[in-house]
Amino acid sequence: MDPERIPVIVGVGQIVNRPKDMGEILEPVDLIETAARRAAEDGKAEGALTKVDLLGVVNILSWAYSDPPARVAEKIGARPGIRWYTGVGACGPQWMLGEAADKIARGEIKVALVCGAESYASRSTARKCNERPPWKRESGTLNLAGDTRAGTTPIEERHGLIVPADVYALFENARRYAKKQSLEEQRREIGELYADMSRVAVENPYAWFLQERTVDDFCTVSDRNRMIAFPYTKLMCSMIFVDQGAAVLMMSLAEARRQKVPEEKYVFPVGYGEAWDLWFVTHRRNLHDSPCAKAAVDMALAQAGTRLSDVDFLDFYSCFPCVPRIVRDALELDPADPRPLTVTGGMSNFGGPGNNYSLHAVCRMAEILREQVGKTGLVQSVSWFLHKHAVCLYRSGPWPEAWKRVDKTPFFRKLEALEAPEIVEAPEGEATVESYTVVYQGGEPGYGFVIGRTPEGARFLARVEDDPDTLSAMTREEVIGRKGRVRPSPAGTNLFSF
Repeated sequence: MDPERIPVIVGVGQIVNRPKDMGEILEPVDLIETAARRAAEDGKAEGALTKVDLLGVVNILSWAYSDPPARVAEKIGARPGIRWYTGVGACGPQWMLGEAADKIARGEIKVALVCGAESYASRSTARKCNERPPWKRESGTLNLAGDTRAGTTPIEERHGLIVPADVYALFENARRYAKKQSLEEQRREIGELYADMSRVAVENPYAWFLQERTVDDFCTVSDRNRMIAFPYTKLMCSMIFVDQGAAVLMMSLAEARRQKVPEEKYVFPVGYGEAWDLWFVTHRRNLHDSPCAKAAVDMALAQAGTRLSDVDFLDFYSCFPCVPRIVRDALELDPADPRPLTVTGGMSNFGGPGNNYSLHAVCRMAEILREQVGKTGLVQSVSWFLHKHAVCLYRSGPWPEAWKRVDKTPFFRKLEALEAPEIVEAPEGEATVESYTVVYQGGEPGYGFVIGRTPEGARFLARVEDDPDTLSAMTREEVIGRKGRVRPSPAGTNLFSF
């Protein structure tokens, strides 16, 4: 094995900023700079930042820059030959780490830095102070790397089905029906999972909320925990209003040795997988599962030469409660499996910094693996609305076999055989509810979405006819499987009524 071609993570850095006034706000590139310098310091390789060959920056939502990699490079004194900036999608961090490992394995680069940050907390603080952040807003045409496919169809956009909480609530309700759960059983399952995650967050110094919460804290509606989109309360949703940044420094093993990085800092990427099936939400085979999750995990396990049962630590993406449970279902993991589904505390407790969450998960996983040499950790991420999964496996201890991706073809065979249902754009007549959600406005049910089927089995998307009593009833009783009527409206949207 040529140590010049073995990728190894040598440093990880994170920052959490809780601004109380304008003097404490930080913009995303400031958070990234701090995280990057901490990653270099963590690996005892302070001079490594000026030697970065590949600089990858995760898509930033909270502020606009004309060239984010250039801004970061200037901050850290780097002159990388390769600069990547991802499109929207939280698989971006894992994708860049996998691609960086590929380039090291091919001998194309020696040092890579993958980093990202969000500053929504700073922007929120500025609003509370009736001021604007004193940061320079830039515009320009960005050259995007990675998967840049759009996340929604024109029909979905026309109906307003673009807000993550609304879409994931549709998946959540579809899963409840498929599992034959009552509304109360569903709420308790969510509350128990998230209470467990909050106990993990308490042990993580970079978590946004450093407090243990109970099942009732997540499930009980209150002034501090209002309803968002049925069945989700505020505390069940990803907390995006955070200031958090993360960075991962990766080198070839030979370069790490040249820079005298202590061996106890080494964490090796050993497997990567990414997969997708029917891309758009309304095109999915059904709304309660995600078969591409298993394909991505199996791909990473195959490269690593291990089994899921032998993986010691897990971090499943958790923007909304259905995601880690749908992934768990896809992998046929027993709900009683003793391994927690997060190492960070989950995105409602740890925080959900835009597209960058899984980079924080990698940082935390690296810290844990260093403490328990010889163990393996899996970090899974999602782009858009279960559109795509990206998975990386990491291991501490003796360096592994050479990094070499597996052939994707066998893992995509079943996915490529999936067929989308017929989509009818302007249905009229009798219809059956396949899934639904009610979106809250001002603490009350505001409007609803229905994904349904015609008697012929074609799928449609509709808004619920404006009727407060109907919307309220949809939050108290199961309506999946119930029949109603659908019709097109002059506005170009479909309307559903019972």
